[in-house]
Amino acid sequence: MEASGVRRRGQSSATIAEEQPSPAVSSKPPWSPAPAATKGSPCPSPYPCSGDGDQAAGPHIRISLSDPGMLQSVCCWIPGLLIFPPMLVIIFCAFFAQDVMMWIAAVLSVWTVIYSGNLSISCVLGAWRMRRDVDVDWQAKLEKVQAEAPEASAFMHVVFLPNYKEDEEMMQQTLENLGRSALARKNMHVVLCMEDREGEAARQKARNLIDASRHLFADIGATFHPANLPGDVAGKSSNTQWGYRQALQRLAPQLSNHDASKVFLTVSDADTLFHPQYFSAMTYQGLTMSAHERAWSIWQSPILLLRNLFSTPGPTRLSGYATIIFELAGLANQKFSPHFSYSSYSVTLAMASHRFVDGWDRDVIAEDHHMFCKCYFASIWEQLDALRTGIGLQPSATECAASRVRLRPVFLPAISYLVESDGWLASIHARFVQARRHAQGLAELSYIFLQQAHLLMSGGSRHIASATHVKTWNIAGKMASVHILANMHSLSLILTTILLAVQTLRWLVSQSPQELLSLWSTRGAEGLWSLQSFAGLKWALFAIFGPVPPLSMLMSTTTYIVVRDALEGKLSRDPAHPKELPSLQGSVDGGMGRLQQLKLYLMVQNDYLSGAFITLFAYGLVPATMAAWSLMTRGTGFEYVVGTKPKETAA
Repeated sequence: MEASGVRRRGQSSATIAEEQPSPAVSSKPPWSPAPAATKGSPCPSPYPCSGDGDQAAGPHIRISLSDPGMLQSVCCWIPGLLIFPPMLVIIFCAFFAQDVMMWIAAVLSVWTVIYSGNLSISCVLGAWRMRRDVDVDWQAKLEKVQAEAPEASAFMHVVFLPNYKEDEEMMQQTLENLGRSALARKNMHVVLCMEDREGEAARQKARNLIDASRHLFADIGATFHPANLPGDVAGKSSNTQWGYRQALQRLAPQLSNHDASKVFLTVSDADTLFHPQYFSAMTYQGLTMSAHERAWSIWQSPILLLRNLFSTPGPTRLSGYATIIFELAGLANQKFSPHFSYSSYSVTLAMASHRFVDGWDRDVIAEDHHMFCKCYFASIWEQLDALRTGIGLQPSATECAASRVRLRPVFLPAISYLVESDGWLASIHARFVQARRHAQGLAELSYIFLQQAHLLMSGGSRHIASATHVKTWNIAGKMASVHILANMHSLSLILTTILLAVQTLRWLVSQSPQELLSLWSTRGAEGLWSLQSFAGLKWALFAIFGPVPPLSMLMSTTTYIVVRDALEGKLSRDPAHPKELPSLQGSVDGGMGRLQQLKLYLMVQNDYLSGAFITLFAYGLVPATMAAWSLMTRGTGFEYVVGTKPKETAA
């Protein structure tokens, strides 16, 4: 099969490729009815079997952490075993083996320097690409592609907005922003995924939003996810799956006229403002690659939590900065460190309806990471199944299976809210509640081990490429770095700081005032530092805290540049309509003056220096510990907790 991205002599690189059949794309509508699959039986067709995403997590059996069984229990214990023993060792050493404690903190600091340095440098690259791509008229490029091949460029967008008790005015802004896309009126179908447990308020809100926005889109409708469905964990993932199944029925006539790999499904948070050319850029990317590449692609924008930056407490702002660094760096550098879909992202109907995917799982919390991991393994299972049966095997296939799923960055930012409530303490608590939900993503680390265990037990692991095994462990390693290692480092630094402070105070108390005054008058601060009593601590101070200032300067400077560009409207402008800019709280028309820039830089720098490790502890280690304990004792029976958003949104 010839890939569509290959440029022929005299042919534009943007030309739509010849569509070739692929295992993930079929001319038969992927939403057509199929016999229901029973637990433990193979799917009877290459199309959705049950409408229950959890039933399609593997080729022949259900692969879900929520099922009973020894293997599932062992996998649920893994995050706890990676958190609690090291944490207890660090605390024990702080009291009874302080030299060992210093070594542990120093080793973790070396790891942090390497990891954070990579993040910082990659973030600079991501910020540069974002600055570059916002100046490109992607709609013009897409229209050129459509003009070259009108029949082959037919596509469709379905946008899902799962929400629960969200502010109506905020959601109206989200819809109006979606309507800014040049594709909205003709190609975009919006699904308001409401929760029935919200009651009549949800239905009235949906009616109001549809009446006010129907003129913006090709179609807009609402679904109402029933409460207390068996197997459902209340939250975004189960709500999205309900909306997805309902949308397939509602839009069946339109979907039947499109190639499933050219139907793009976008899951968006209710407060997310996509760049007005995001859908054009993503569609352009999709149409200029082969059907098979497109079918296994996930598109992701950098998520910038900046809509209410100045009205939130410093620790909450700092978590927003961390998201900027992590997302830009992850999207810009995926060669050595895989990145995951996050918050708001797009997939194709071909992948969502694949028999080994079958939509979103109903028993998970972190739907974004989980969907990436599920699709990643689904591609491997598909190839192993083809090698086993010989059905759907491509002529160029080898004996080595590798996941074909690719996260493709679209460097056009999506801007969202930080959690915020009434008052400083209430906002701090709201952020902690949100951090608890995010920490429940630890279950995805267990899910990776569960999938890998099934692959090893399937007998097909010998057909999996070694690079695929390495990438799988890299995915697990990145999750462990975010949820575990970074938090262990923050704990060790906090304990080390307390230890140094106590030892210093103890030494000062042991000296007479005359001795201290004499030492200071003869040798100054250098005399105090050169005391033999401090000799054992000098290396610790440099090894543990020495790398912090330069790393902080690099990360804070990059963050400042991104925040400043957002406030000045540079990241929201549409090259096709340069005068239309959505306003943000604290935004500055006409650019920021030098004094304003200095104030912004000092605020960002102060947030980093004053609260980085405390924020990691309060919003990282504590929620992760709670999530790991819950996973060990209750399995995946998490409660979906929601952090509050601002009620009064920017005009």
